Amino acid sequence: MGPQWDRRWMVVRADGGMVTQRDTPRLATVHPHLDNGALRLETDSMEPLDLPVSPAGDPVRVVIHGSDAVGCAVSPDADAWISTVLGADLRLVFMRDEDARATDPAYAEGHRVSFADGFPALLVSERSVEELARRGGREIPVERFRPNIVVTGAHPHDEDQWQRFTLGAMNFSGVKLCTRCKVTTTDQKTGVRDPDREPLRTLALYRRIESAVYFGVNVVHDGPGRISVGDPVEVLERGIIPGAGLVARV
Repeated sequence: MGPQWDRRWMVVRADGGMVTQRDTPRLATVHPHLDNGALRLETDSMEPLDLPVSPAGDPVRVVIHGSDAVGCAVSPDADAWISTVLGADLRLVFMRDEDARATDPAYAEGHRVSFADGFPALLVSERSVEELARRGGREIPVERFRPNIVVTGAHPHDEDQWQRFTLGAMNFSGVKLCTRCKVTTTDQKTGVRDPDREPLRTLALYRRIESAVYFGVNVVHDGPGRISVGDPVEVLERGIIPGAGLVARV
């Protein structure tokens, strides 16, 4: 399911529909931290909120991109806190191990994912971010792409071909190029959208395939393990990694 505790919490509406930065960019101003076995939520306008990392509330039906999933209620205090911050009647839910979703079998059969869009981890290279900044004429923070693995040392977009690779002692597979949306235009400190729609505008000039733009690669891992800052990367197998809707023709 990717890095421990990652994408295990989600904000939902009363009907269980997911709330993300796509429709609520202010969500970027809520900063989660793991501290002494607890999850701390912080934002400029509220006192911090501390929550257990393994809530055991009642099951809650949630909807992720039109598909049903299951979370569990965190607490009334969590619901009240996030509702106040975002100005709507919302809930905070947690995904237990037993409620993990299956990844899309067209790209990664037999793997699991939490509340992430579709895959356990997203890898982005610093060289790719630098190339994007060069083409766009402005710095784009890597946080705009919300990766949970960042690598350096490769050529720009070299990761597009990493079908199998290792990070430290762990084995990974690149399974799908990542389709980018307007979340990338959101300042992750302020929650404000970029008025020039960057970096999507620049990506559309050189990273467009049919109707979508791509940046970074979705990856899965073969089993549990540990990775650390500074771990070496070894590419074991290169090849074409498909984008959305392209798997059938590759």
